Amino acid sequence: MDTNGMQEKLNEAVVVMNKSLQDINIQNMNVELVAQMFKNYQSNVLFHLEATDNLKPPN
Repeated sequence: MDTNGMQEKLNEAVVVMNKSLQDINIQNMNVELVAQMFKNYQSNVLFHLEATDNLKPPN
């Protein structure tokens, strides 16, 4: 295989890898969104428990 053929194969592999990384990043955005939603929920629960004087120490 000549240099041009090797370079073409390498370029094809990089394109495939970039597509895979793009797919992973899209899925990670969903995970990040759910994590942020849970963090906000947890913060709201803590605020509510403190505001209603129902926050108790763990047993």
